[in-house]
Amino acid sequence: MKTRLISAGIATVIAITLIILGSFYSIIVTIALALVNVLLCGEYLSAKKLNKDMKLFIPCLVFAVLIPMLSMTKAWMIPLFLFVFGMCVLSVVFHKTIGTEDVLFSVFGVVLFSVSLSALNIIVWEDSSHTAFWLVLTLGIPWLADSGAYFVGNYFGKHKLCPEISPNKTVEGAVGGVISGTLTALLIGLIFKLIYGNVTMYYGIILIVGVINSVVSIFGDLTFSVLKRSCKIKDFGSIMPGHGGLLDRFDSVVFCIPVVYIFSRFFYLCL
Repeated sequence: MKTRLISAGIATVIAITLIILGSFYSIIVTIALALVNVLLCGEYLSAKKLNKDMKLFIPCLVFAVLIPMLSMTKAWMIPLFLFVFGMCVLSVVFHKTIGTEDVLFSVFGVVLFSVSLSALNIIVWEDSSHTAFWLVLTLGIPWLADSGAYFVGNYFGKHKLCPEISPNKTVEGAVGGVISGTLTALLIGLIFKLIYGNVTMYYGIILIVGVINSVVSIFGDLTFSVLKRSCKIKDFGSIMPGHGGLLDRFDSVVFCIPVVYIFSRFFYLCL
């Protein structure tokens, strides 16, 4: 528990520093997201030991850097198509050494992470005056929902949620996670209302985003639990002692970002 809290504290300090700097210079957010994406893709591919095949590993990492960096231009679709086509070419040319399932595994994860983080980058660039709000809202809901689920599950959990996938998760923990994630969303709205001052917070929409992303975060976490079981690993890495790898912290976030992106396009959250 102590190690887990220390790691979380260090990660929080780093995240807050980047959010503050990113509020003044959006390019810092872009660079940070590109770096995070490379680390996520690296851990993901390493889970299946695909990092040992440079023919597969290097194109994935190059793509992971390019997409977030190009996400604010009309050119971002080009590397996306080239990457998918390139993976198809690899599966044909090197069919004796690279399995089709490995190619599909790589494309699924790398494209998912890259497009999701690029969507967050687009939100930040298009509303740079509220950068901190968008970053904290996007990251805060799934992370606090996960923490709420962890503590509620530990103290009150009795009924298993998905024992075959994640034995430690409970129904009570899931409910606690949804409640804590939703309250976190509203709290974030209140805090940034005080910080920004002359803004309008649409708490009804923020509440809906909080509920949806609290639920989505659970399925995101379970999805990657299935992948870890298929790869016969406990964690995707060890960069965060007590938590595992960076992907173990972002597994739910990558599914929550598209929800925020959609709501930011069709509804007002902060104006």
